Amino acid sequence: MKNQKQNFTNLKNSKVVSNIFKSVLGLSLIATFTSCISDPDIEDTKPQPDGIALDNRFLDNRIDGLEEFTLDATTGGIVTGSQGTNVSFPANAFGINGTPVTGNVTVQLLEIYDKASMVLKNRSTLGQKANGDKEALKSAGQFFIDAKQGANELELLKKTSVQSRPVDFADLDGGMKIFRTGIDNDCDGIDDDCDWVEADEDKNGEQDDAKIRDGQGAAGEFATYNYDIGSFGWTNLDRWYSFAGAKTEIFIDVPADFNKDNCAVYLSYDGEPTALARMDVYNTDLEMFTEHYGLIPIGLEVHIIMVAEIDGVLHYAIQGTTIVDNHIEVISSLSPITQPALESLINGLP
Repeated sequence: MKNQKQNFTNLKNSKVVSNIFKSVLGLSLIATFTSCISDPDIEDTKPQPDGIALDNRFLDNRIDGLEEFTLDATTGGIVTGSQGTNVSFPANAFGINGTPVTGNVTVQLLEIYDKASMVLKNRSTLGQKANGDKEALKSAGQFFIDAKQGANELELLKKTSVQSRPVDFADLDGGMKIFRTGIDNDCDGIDDDCDWVEADEDKNGEQDDAKIRDGQGAAGEFATYNYDIGSFGWTNLDRWYSFAGAKTEIFIDVPADFNKDNCAVYLSYDGEPTALARMDVYNTDLEMFTEHYGLIPIGLEVHIIMVAEIDGVLHYAIQGTTIVDNHIEVISSLSPITQPALESLINGLP
């Protein structure tokens, strides 16, 4: 809720103050009263939310999550992330300006499988359709893949295969497809924040499907999602989240001093460990966060997650609620927390 600020600048010269000065009692009162009057030349020293620091935290978390591997560019090879993602590069797949390079190359891989990583790396599952509409996605994994040779950024000359971490058969979703971040060169870097769009690596007008393959390991049978990429950058295993029933808009009323420039607000869907939409629309007239599409099912159980950086310390609020028609959720305050503790809270949500 926003608090109205009153201007007391000219109060010292008011008739009320003059009358108080005329009485003995007023002399003591005015001493107390004027001590409460704010000097307009003195800035508020209350720590303020820092949007730049929050963005830097998100980017630092992505960079810290990058794993690096060395491959021979001529022979190619397979890299395996710490969470189980495999990326298989064919021979002579790395190049500069269309020409294959030789010697060692450095492959970078970032894996995002859980909701806490989505929040604290600011990689929500918000997708944009061809007509510009935005809706939530359910993810089976997000990946950033890149390669360098020294200071040179490399390009991918041949299709490369990506295999997700093992998935229990009970958790498989045959509707998973491939999404990428945007369609231009500004949406393929580690710092990219573009929405997810349907991938069409073959340029045939059809979205790429994720193939499911059976496997056998020490723990028994499992399956993986598999797909190919033709360029470096971000990819996502996703499907459009299916909404049923009557729908409504949702508004998040955040505390005073918070806005779209200095905090982040997310909508977490209960029962879906990988469905998370960022509330990236801020209504300046209402001073509330909302979402693009107005397709939140009435009766849906969700949690609102809000994060901010204040005086170098991470702050948060998490509130569970059930969506009603024209829902307004009020967040009254945030609390300081360490990042590992917040990760545990987010991944522990239903």
